[in-house]
Amino acid sequence: MKLIRSLPASTLQSIAQALRAGRLKPPYTAFTVAEWVPQYGRDLLAAELISLQTCGFTTTTLAITLEALAEDAAARQRAIDQIQLVWTSPDEQGPHVRDTSVVVRQLLSEARQSLWISTYSVFNGHEVFLPIEEAWSVRPELEVVLILNIPPNEDAAVEKYAWSFWKYHWPWTRKPVVFYDPRGHEKTPASPACRHAKCILVDGVTAFITSANFTESAHERNIELGVLFRDNPRVTESIRSKFESLIKDGFLKSLPAG
Repeated sequence: MKLIRSLPASTLQSIAQALRAGRLKPPYTAFTVAEWVPQYGRDLLAAELISLQTCGFTTTTLAITLEALAEDAAARQRAIDQIQLVWTSPDEQGPHVRDTSVVVRQLLSEARQSLWISTYSVFNGHEVFLPIEEAWSVRPELEVVLILNIPPNEDAAVEKYAWSFWKYHWPWTRKPVVFYDPRGHEKTPASPACRHAKCILVDGVTAFITSANFTESAHERNIELGVLFRDNPRVTESIRSKFESLIKDGFLKSLPAG
């Protein structure tokens, strides 16, 4: 059933309806199936229907089988539709599906239960994080977790970064939970490492994985690429679970409240 399995859900449903209504019935020929496939595929479709008939499929059982295949094809297409490419690009006429800045603002404002953000760099945080502060005013139960990178610096890098972050990037009274990789700010580590993962997790069901940092240039001017997974708790919870494991095992530490 190679050809039958490749047919779109709408075509499979239409053939099933024709079988149930008696408009399509044995003998199956290229002429009788012409309504559903181009000329080059008609002989093959007729042959596959004849093969199924030979195996004992009646028009009713064949219709049931095609309806089941249609449901499976529709489900696979829905899964594909829930995955979108998200670009930052100077070419506004290009084939990108969504724009990074639009998607980020939408995700920050639509969170209802939980919002996890991991980024390498932040610029003008008081602007990009503002939708979260506004969301808290109407949804105070919203859980907000940020995972940041502290760049190599002089002594007391963590304390200085925390002071700067709370003053310039998050100036509001209520503060999210913030974690950082303690290896990132070491000036001369034996094995340099940093926390470079960039993503947004919303309500345990939506995940946005992107090359873009939380900066205006990354959201508006650079060439950046990301993937948005809608209604995909498996991907979202898998990412969150990994972060929670890193926190539990001490690889990510809490940023001082400032």
